[in-house]
Amino acid sequence: MKKKRLTVLALGALLALVLSGCTGSSSDESTYSKIIEKGEMTFAMTGAYPPFNYIDANGDLAGFDIEIAHGIAEKMGVTATPITVEWDGIIGGLTGNRFDMIIGSMAVTDERLKEVSFTDPYYYDGAQFFAKAGSGLNSISELDNGKVGVVTGTTFHEYLQGMDNIAETLQFQSDVDNFKSVDQGRSDGLVTSKVVGARAPIDYGVAIEPVGDLLYTENIAIAIRQDDTELLAAVNTALAEMIADGSYEEISNRWFGMNILEK
Repeated sequence: MKKKRLTVLALGALLALVLSGCTGSSSDESTYSKIIEKGEMTFAMTGAYPPFNYIDANGDLAGFDIEIAHGIAEKMGVTATPITVEWDGIIGGLTGNRFDMIIGSMAVTDERLKEVSFTDPYYYDGAQFFAKAGSGLNSISELDNGKVGVVTGTTFHEYLQGMDNIAETLQFQSDVDNFKSVDQGRSDGLVTSKVVGARAPIDYGVAIEPVGDLLYTENIAIAIRQDDTELLAAVNTALAEMIADGSYEEISNRWFGMNILEK
């Protein structure tokens, strides 16, 4: 009797294994398949990088990145759901499967390519030094024991580490506080995106101005997990369709008065 019971249990286990093999395990599905099946893609940004992504007066997420994400989702036939994450933990959030991609104005770098894959660029930008209006500075190199602000974890932060004339790098979670620090005379200047800094006097009433040439240029792209090759191809296709049908340029012109994908 005991032997028969063991045989029945073994057969039941075998049947369960066969059925599992026939139906497939949901954990084996690709991220792209899950997105299509669910009808939703999740994307991350800080929500603190105006005008690319920020919280508006109504408490809603707004900005260029947000609209690009919704445009890509529409081309893929799904909806886009944003998730706000602090910048210095955003790649860890992606590799830890907290969201599907990063659409948050991330620059492509060799270091980041060791951890994630990037789509084709969805805009081009440059690092610009900004100082208080009327500072008399002509270049960041003119600072002596300078105190300069950056957002933590950005390429701007990395760049300043190699400058001998910068004595202190102030770190902020968003450029809004960074702008105010310069405006209030608590720092000598800041390094951020040329587009973001140029809008600061308009958006925040701060008296800052660009100083000198661009420190370097950057390709800004969408970060995706390295094993999500199908999703990478789908997002690239959606982005190309937005560029081809003019919807990308329409969004860019609405936010910046120009096409920021053009170098």
